[in-house]
Amino acid sequence: MKKYLLILIIVAAAVVRLLYQVDIWNSPMVDVPIIDSEYYHELAKSLAEGKGGEEGVFFMSPLYPYVLALLYLIFGSYVHVGLIFQALLGVLLVYLIYRIGERLFGQNVGLLSAFFAAFYRPFVYYEGVLLTSVLILVLNALILLLLISPHRTNFRYFAAGLLLGLSALARPNVLLFAAILIVFFIVKSGDGGLRRPAFLLLGLALVLAPVAYRNYQVSGSWVLTTAGAGMNFYAGNNPQAEGIYWEAPFLRSAEPKYENEDYRLEASRRLGRVLSITEASSYWFQQGLSYIVHQPISYLQLLFRKLYLFFHRTEIPNNLSIYAAQDFSKTLRLIPLGFGLIAPLGIAFWFMRARQSDMVIANLYILSYLLATLLFFVASEYRLPVLLMLLPFAAAALASLWNNIKCAQWKAVSRLALLTVLFAVPINASTVFTASLSSPRMDFFNLGSVLQKQERHAEAAGMFNRALIVDPDFAEAHRALGDSYHALKQFDKAAEEFKRAGLVADDELSMLDAEDLFLQAQTQARNGNYSQSLKLFEEGVSLHPDPPAFAYYNMASLNLYLGDTTRAIDELNIAASIEPNDFRTPYTLGLIYENRAEWSLAKDQFLTSLELSGTFHPARIHAALTCLEVGDTLQAARLIEPLIGQDLRDTQLTTLAAEIAKRVGF
Repeated sequence: MKKYLLILIIVAAAVVRLLYQVDIWNSPMVDVPIIDSEYYHELAKSLAEGKGGEEGVFFMSPLYPYVLALLYLIFGSYVHVGLIFQALLGVLLVYLIYRIGERLFGQNVGLLSAFFAAFYRPFVYYEGVLLTSVLILVLNALILLLLISPHRTNFRYFAAGLLLGLSALARPNVLLFAAILIVFFIVKSGDGGLRRPAFLLLGLALVLAPVAYRNYQVSGSWVLTTAGAGMNFYAGNNPQAEGIYWEAPFLRSAEPKYENEDYRLEASRRLGRVLSITEASSYWFQQGLSYIVHQPISYLQLLFRKLYLFFHRTEIPNNLSIYAAQDFSKTLRLIPLGFGLIAPLGIAFWFMRARQSDMVIANLYILSYLLATLLFFVASEYRLPVLLMLLPFAAAALASLWNNIKCAQWKAVSRLALLTVLFAVPINASTVFTASLSSPRMDFFNLGSVLQKQERHAEAAGMFNRALIVDPDFAEAHRALGDSYHALKQFDKAAEEFKRAGLVADDELSMLDAEDLFLQAQTQARNGNYSQSLKLFEEGVSLHPDPPAFAYYNMASLNLYLGDTTRAIDELNIAASIEPNDFRTPYTLGLIYENRAEWSLAKDQFLTSLELSGTFHPARIHAALTCLEVGDTLQAARLIEPLIGQDLRDTQLTTLAAEIAKRVGF
C-alpha cells in the first residue's frame, strides 16, 4: 500500500510540474531570461555552438551552463529544454527527499516528506527559471543520502566527495560544508581511522583540481572554482549592506557580464593600477574585512539582520522573484506549502532532536549553509538547500505529534506545539522591509528593460505598467515607460510619464530624438555613407542635453575616415573628458599621434590606455614601439616581455610584437 502511495505522490508531483510548465510556457519569465538566467542561457548557447565559454578565470559557477550546453547541443538552444530537464529533476528530487526522510525517521515520515516536497512552492518555482538551484538540490540530496547511510564504505565517501565537488562547481558555498565535514571526520577518526576524510577529500579533489588548473592556465592564479568570492563578500558586508544582495553604485548593471569587469575597474581606479580579476577579488574581500573590523557594532547588527532574514518566510529574490512568477502562473499561486508553514515545524523538531547522535550530519549541513549566508548575504536560492533537511524534519514533527496524541503523551505534544508556535511568530511576522522584498515591481521592471533592449517596446510598456500597478510612485518605471512610448511614437504619453518621473519632459524627448539620430548614423556608417553618418551624429549631439562619449568617439572615427585628423583629436579629447575610463579613446589618440610621428604624445596615450585595461595587448605593443622610438629601450622591454611567445590571434600584432622583442634583445 505504501509503495503505491509513493507512486501516487510522485505522479502528483509530475502533474503539478506539468501544469506549471504549461502556465509559463509562453510567458515573459521564460521568453525573456534576465540577469543570471540570461547569462547562463547565452553562455550555454555559445558553448553548444562551439564558440567557447569564459576566457578568463570563471566568475560564475561553471557546472550549470555546461550541463545546459549539453542539453542544447542535443535538443536545441531553447530555454524550454532547460526547464523540462529541471522539471524532471524536480520529480526525482521528490523521491530523493522521500529516501532521506525514510532513512532518518522511517517510511511514514519519508512519504510525508515526499508529499511536502511535491507541493513545496519554491521547489516548483525554481524548476521554471534557468538557475542552478534545482541541480544543486539533487546533487546535495545525493550527498546527504550517502553520508547518512548506515553502510560506511570507502566508495560511499569517495562518491560523496565527487558530488560535493560537482555541487561546488554549481555554487561554491557547499565547500564550507565539505571543510567542516572533513574536520569533523578527522576529529572523530577513531571510528574507521582517517579513511572517511581521505576518500571524501580524494573525490572532491578529483573534481576541483582540473578546474583550478584551468583557472591557473588562463590567469596565472590558483582559483579553486570562481573569482567572485571577494565581490560577493563585499556586497554582503559594507556600510550600506542590508543583509541581501547590494548593488554597488559603480555597477552598470547587476548582470554578470558587467558585474565582473565593473568591480575590477573600480578596484583598479581606487588603487591607481590595473588589477586582474583575482587581485580585484582580494581587494574587495579586504574592503569587507575592513568594514567588519572598523565598524563592529554595525556589523553585529547586520549579522542579526541576516539571521532574521534567513529564517523569515520571505523568498528573497536574487533574480526573478517567486512573487512575479505567481503573476504568470495560477498553478504556482495554488500550491499550498511555503517556508512559513514548513520552517516552524522543521526548526522546532530540529531544536528538540539536535543533540542526538543520528543528527550530526544534518546539524553540520544546516549550520554550514547558515554560516555561508551570514558570511555573504541572504537570498531565497541560497537558503533552498536547507529544505532538504527541514522538509523531513517538518514531516517527522507531524508524525511525532500524531503518535504522541495517540499515546496521550500530552507533555510531549504541548512542548513541540509550543516550540512550533514560538518559531512561527517571528518567521511569519511582516515588517516594512520584508514586505518590500516580496514586491514584484523590480521583476516587472527588469523584464521590461530586457524587452526594451530587444526593441519589443509594446511588450516592454506592458511590463512597466505592471510595475507601476504595484508601485505607482516608481520613478524609474515611469521614465522607462516614457522611453517605450517614445519608441512607439506616442509622444504625449511619453511626456506625461517623464513628468511623473520628476524629469523635464522636453529634455528627455530631445535626448531620445538624439539617440534615434545616433542609431540612424550608425546604420549609415555601416553602409559606408560616412559624410551622412557624421551629419546625423552632429545633429544628434546638438539635440542631446548631455551628449554621451560614444557619440564623440564615433564622430572622431568618421573624421579619420574622411581625413580630418585635427577634428578627430578634438572629438576624442571631448570623449575622454566625458568617459575617462574608456581605454579605446586614448588608444585611438595614440594611433593618430603615432601616424604623425609624434612619438612622445603617442606613448603617453598608449600608456594611459594600458593603465585602463591591462589586458588590452594592442596598447601594450604600441606603447613598447613608441618607447623604442623615443629611445627608452628599458621600458619597451618591460612592456613587451609579458607578450613574448604568445599567440595574439592577430597576425599583424603578433609580428609587430616579435619585431619589438627582437629589437630590445629578447
